Amino acid sequence: MGRQSLAARGTTPHDPALLHNLLSDVRYAPLWLVPRLLLGWFSLDAGWHHLRNLPVSADLLAYGAPGLAAIALTLCGVALILGALTGPSAFVAGCLSAGLWAGEALAPLHFAGVVLMVLTWKTAGWIGLDRWLLPLLGLPWQGGLLFGRERASGSETAGNHQLITRPE
Repeated sequence: MGRQSLAARGTTPHDPALLHNLLSDVRYAPLWLVPRLLLGWFSLDAGWHHLRNLPVSADLLAYGAPGLAAIALTLCGVALILGALTGPSAFVAGCLSAGLWAGEALAPLHFAGVVLMVLTWKTAGWIGLDRWLLPLLGLPWQGGLLFGRERASGSETAGNHQLITRPE
C-alpha cells in the first residue's frame, strides 16, 4: 500500500490545542499586550532616534533610504503601540531594525518579539485598533466589510467580531 500525503487523503494537520489557543484565542490578548507594547516602543524609539540624527533639511526624503527607513520604523512603532495591523507592522519593523540591532545584546530578544507578534497577529492587536480593523479590512481567508464581503445584515455587524473566533 503506497503512502498518501495528507492532502491526498483529505485530512488537514491541526496545531496542538495549547499552541492554537495561545496564538489564536482572543482570551490570551492580555498576555500579548506587554510584548507588543515593548516591541512598539523599541521600534518607535529607534526610528525617532534615527530621525533626530539626520541632518536638518527642508526635505527629509532627500536623504533617501535612511530617511524613509527612519520614518517607516517610527510609524511601525506607533502602529504597534496602537495595535493597528499588528502582524504587518511587526514584520516591517523587524526587517527595518534588523541592522540596527545587529551585535546588540538585546538582538535575540528583539527577534523573538518580532516572531511572536507575527505569529500572534490576530490576537496581539485585539486590545487595540485591530479589534475593529480586522473585521472591517478582512482576514486573508475571509473578506471584511470593506473589501471582499457584502455588507452584513441582521445580527452580524462589524462590532460583533465574528471574523476572529475559536473553531468549535
